[in-house]
Amino acid sequence: MERGTAVRAVVRVLAPYIGDTMARSATEAHCQRLGISGERVTPEQLDGLLAKLGSGLNVFIGREKSATVIDEARAALASLEAAS
Repeated sequence: MERGTAVRAVVRVLAPYIGDTMARSATEAHCQRLGISGERVTPEQLDGLLAKLGSGLNVFIGREKSATVIDEARAALASLEAAS
């Protein structure tokens, strides 16, 4: 999957909970830390990214809601993958 498309999808899901700026910066920061660069991203990289983002969300919205939001992000990414 294209990295930019995946990042935009994740940010769209996170933004209602933590704001657009925080969603974008957290996603990009975790991509850097995980070595996710270039134009393409693998399913394994996306799993790692969502795991890191979920851990951070726990602080802001709690574990239960965090799990729900990460599930929403997984579904958004899966629908993108299915459409391509």
